[in-house]
Amino acid sequence: MLSTRLFLSIFVMGAVSGCASTPQPTEKLTSSEAAIRGATEVGAPQVPQAALHLQYAQEQVAQARVLMKNGDNERAGLLLMRAQADAELALALARENATKAEAQKAMDEAKMVPAAVPNGFA
Repeated sequence: MLSTRLFLSIFVMGAVSGCASTPQPTEKLTSSEAAIRGATEVGAPQVPQAALHLQYAQEQVAQARVLMKNGDNERAGLLLMRAQADAELALALARENATKAEAQKAMDEAKMVPAAVPNGFA
């Protein structure tokens, strides 16, 4: 009975100290926020699917800040990795939308140009 209590005490102390020893994920926070800024600057808020992932990223950063404040740095770090992934997806979706718009514009302009007929073939 005493050995079981001792084992449980050591286990709990190890678990508590393991959580406390995780440093704050400040680099992940910085990179997640940079990815959010990048997606915003490229126009993600104007593309519905990109805006959704941008919103996810912003919410995850806010949740991670709360976790960091409460000392749960490990979970905060995982959440910040997710936030960065969502922000990068929003950025990619916004860029894809811009590229499609440019391609459509080029195709529309090409339709307006009269077909050139070489001399002697008219």
